[in-house]
Amino acid sequence: MILLKKTKLKLKKNVWFAIGGLVVVILAITIGIQVYQDIQYKKTNEYKLLEAGYTNDEIHLLEEQLTEEEITSLASNVKDEFLLELLQDEYFIKDNLDRYTSYHQENEGTTARNVVAIVNTNTDYAYYDHDIDTDVSQDYLMLVNKYYHLDNDYAPTDLVDISNRYYYGEGHQIRKVVYDAFIDMWNQANNDGIYLIINSSYRTYEEQQSVYDGYKNTYGTTYADSIAARPGYSEHQTGLSLDIFSKEHTTTANFKGSPAHEWLINNAYQYGFIQRYQEDTEELTGFAEEAWHWRYVGVEVATYLHEHDITFDEYYAYFIANE
Repeated sequence: MILLKKTKLKLKKNVWFAIGGLVVVILAITIGIQVYQDIQYKKTNEYKLLEAGYTNDEIHLLEEQLTEEEITSLASNVKDEFLLELLQDEYFIKDNLDRYTSYHQENEGTTARNVVAIVNTNTDYAYYDHDIDTDVSQDYLMLVNKYYHLDNDYAPTDLVDISNRYYYGEGHQIRKVVYDAFIDMWNQANNDGIYLIINSSYRTYEEQQSVYDGYKNTYGTTYADSIAARPGYSEHQTGLSLDIFSKEHTTTANFKGSPAHEWLINNAYQYGFIQRYQEDTEELTGFAEEAWHWRYVGVEVATYLHEHDITFDEYYAYFIANE
């Protein structure tokens, strides 16, 4: 009996030793796995980015906007605050990232907002050097500026004559959609005591050539480029732009700030018109402010531009060319 009890006790001890050994092995394996996982995790971009100071939300933003290769490169450096500002900009375009970065490196101190606006509108390139064919299929949303050009034989197919009630000088033409909107706007302005007058409207390529050459031959190329578009690069060739004044204020020198100008600023967007070249936007549009130059873009887009305070060039880059 005593021998049997000793044998059973010994077996129990062996079982406990076996269980204890198994537990030790399991713990060792678990710890080993954890150590291995920790080692592997520390090799990940997520860990490196967290160590660099990025938050989880910022990492998620990077993953949404950047490639794995770009994130890997980023994880090896200090936190890039400027990049985060770029990615959070409302009008950030992924395809322009390298240009944003290059421009910022060459122009330190420029804000992310300005970098995005400058690059999106191509003004990181020299005027007339970065040449793009205007997409006329965009109809009244086509873009023509110092980068986008029209062919010398382009002419709208729906030009109509403007009644001499609405202009001074020689006869004028404009696209029908613009004319209809202008008449609606003219009527409301007239009801409000404002008599709008058209000074310039549709111009052919040849007519714009004459305007540009007149400045160039008299004052030189630099001055001509500062005040007039080169032929093919003028919005007037689209048949979508009007130079608008009033009976009381008929010159470029006195129209800005006039009652008619103020009325247009507050109301023109409701009829689809925008002041194409505004104060402090020359860097983006290529032209100094022209209080008299109004472009038709339709009510929806004109309203958006009015409410968001961006240029049509910026709108086109993000919402049209970026589609």
